[in-house]
Amino acid sequence: MKEKEKSKKRKSRKKILLILLAVVLVLIIGVICGAGALFSEELKIIGSIEKVSDDKPVYYMEVDGDYHFEEFLEQGGASSDGEVSAFLTKKISKGFYSVDVEEDGLACSTISAMTPDGAHIWARNYDWTGAVPIIVKCTPEDGYSSISTCDFQHITGNPETVPEGMFNQMLAVAALYVPMDGINEAGLCVADLEVNEGGMADVDTEKTDLTITNAIRLLLNKAATVKEAIELLEQYDIHASAGISHHLSISDAEGNSAAIEFVDGEPVAVDTCSVTNFNLAGGDISAGGDSAKERYEYLTSAYEESNGILTADQVKESISQVAQPDGEWTTQWSIVYDQGSMTANYYFNSDYTSAYSYTLGKE
Repeated sequence: MKEKEKSKKRKSRKKILLILLAVVLVLIIGVICGAGALFSEELKIIGSIEKVSDDKPVYYMEVDGDYHFEEFLEQGGASSDGEVSAFLTKKISKGFYSVDVEEDGLACSTISAMTPDGAHIWARNYDWTGAVPIIVKCTPEDGYSSISTCDFQHITGNPETVPEGMFNQMLAVAALYVPMDGINEAGLCVADLEVNEGGMADVDTEKTDLTITNAIRLLLNKAATVKEAIELLEQYDIHASAGISHHLSISDAEGNSAAIEFVDGEPVAVDTCSVTNFNLAGGDISAGGDSAKERYEYLTSAYEESNGILTADQVKESISQVAQPDGEWTTQWSIVYDQGSMTANYYFNSDYTSAYSYTLGKE
């Protein structure tokens, strides 16, 4: 009789344990499913992240939609890197951890020309140190698709950190808001360049606020021409990032190209085929230092000697001649964008022998 009671108790305990295990399993599944629903947008984006080079830390990411950028504008944008970080922390991590964004200074060059068949062509060198490039293809529901480039260290603060592993990949979602340069399917090309003299005035009007990299995202999504870009920028207060002054190099498929500079808080366009690291509105090309002056003079001469008509190979040669292969600030990436083929060819670390190609256009 006692053995029967013991057996009965063992079976009862076993049944209770099975029930408890089932409850725990259900709870775990519920948490996983809940997390999946909570982070569904982010999981879709990070699922697209891939390393595109075996020997270089270069990554590619796709964003289908604008990832709350319209909401960002509607809630007032941001007047500082800290405000951008606060918005992205709320959206990406749901407040569970901090997403920090800060753009450092950079020394760069751009050139704009026409090809012999009448298409627009544009190239850019991004000169910095220890970059971790993320090439971002964005396809907004209401806007132009684009390809842009982010330096991941502007999000992590560490050139050794790459967008691998769940946590770092979640941080990489912020790359959409921090483009250093980009091109869109309408033919607009835009790049951020540091200004080595002068400064961007601190503005505070009733307009929506944007940092310089947020402004690049705005233009890629919404502008087709230099004229449209200027009209858009006039509707916002544009702020420096990381306490550094900037100007924008902008070109379009109609053959217009300009440096957009911010004088007393307002965008001022200076027609030019090339841009480096000084304010062209000031008229003093020595203001950015010897390197900026020499790069500007070389690119301008290459343009003028060919009457503004350059092949893709000639543009690549021109941009390679002003690249910085050695020293403290080196050319991390170069882009040659041919509007005729709608193809962006990327070259990394001053290696112009192999291109990583990405094509734009509506599917």
